[in-house]
Amino acid sequence: MKVRELMHKDVVTVLPTATLHDAALKMREQNVGSILIVEEDRSLKGIVTDRDLSLAVAADFKDPKTTHASEIMTKEPVTIEANDDVDSALKMMREGKIHRLPVCEESKIVGLLSTADVAGELKEEMDNFFGLEETLAKTH
Repeated sequence: MKVRELMHKDVVTVLPTATLHDAALKMREQNVGSILIVEEDRSLKGIVTDRDLSLAVAADFKDPKTTHASEIMTKEPVTIEANDDVDSALKMMREGKIHRLPVCEESKIVGLLSTADVAGELKEEMDNFFGLEETLAKTH
């Protein structure tokens, strides 16, 4: 299975100049746990997670109204290509302890793959496998 088959295509993004407040509002509006930091041409600059936001404000005393997302983002995050296999994505996520993997095509953001996306697919495959196994057992 290819990454493009599981990824979310409607990624939530802000420019590097967006404030933490603006990024947090957009994340809340879209009900997401991370936001991609992109330039006007959709080239990826970084990623900010809800954890990054809470630590920046609560632990580091960053002012959310004046601090830019680019100041706290994870720069040059690990990415995967849309046509790569999901197995490759899983390996990258496991080895890098990454929960959200930006998906690119020709250096531009086209989606986001999360561990929840992959887990949902694996569950469906396991359910199908065990359902088939039960059906075969009943016929023999």
